[in-house]
Amino acid sequence: MIYFQTKPDAVFEAILKEAFASEASEIQLLSDDGAIDSWEGLYPETSQRLCPYEAVRVLVQLSAAVNDSRVYRLTDLHWLVLYEALRNFCATHNDLLDDFDQHTRPVGDYKIGEVDGEALVTIYFWDTDFLFCNRKETWAGQTSNPRQCADIEESSSEQDAAIIALEPVDELGWIVREPLFQSGSTRYPDFGEG
Repeated sequence: MIYFQTKPDAVFEAILKEAFASEASEIQLLSDDGAIDSWEGLYPETSQRLCPYEAVRVLVQLSAAVNDSRVYRLTDLHWLVLYEALRNFCATHNDLLDDFDQHTRPVGDYKIGEVDGEALVTIYFWDTDFLFCNRKETWAGQTSNPRQCADIEESSSEQDAAIIALEPVDELGWIVREPLFQSGSTRYPDFGEG
């Protein structure tokens, strides 16, 4: 599990799992096709720090953390990738709703209508300082230059060393909210409005 500001509910975990899987697949397709402009367009902040292959490895780390019973603290780099992956997933999910009956799509065990990505950031993220770090290039543990990733001939251990490991958290201090998705909800989060 990822250490968010607010303890994730089952719906948010399902969104994360699908977002990580679909975005990793999308990035892999873009990189295999050599569509670097598309990669940079979809991940404008992440692409300044990582090549597509490194971003996929970060998404795999995040996916493993979501599926683990232990709770992990993310680095700014992980937050950045998570932020852009979640933003892209929400946009794609919301764009596809017209193609589904009742304007809901299956996400894990749930049928979800509109997903408010900005609300998710407000509810779950501690802050968005990682965006400032990226723009000011003030990273702790700088990874490789994304422009040098065109020739990925390094050994996998060298590639993995460029991605910082997640740190387990022993003492948790997160907010526990009322459910944000209830029976009959068609949007997430659902604050009971309208």
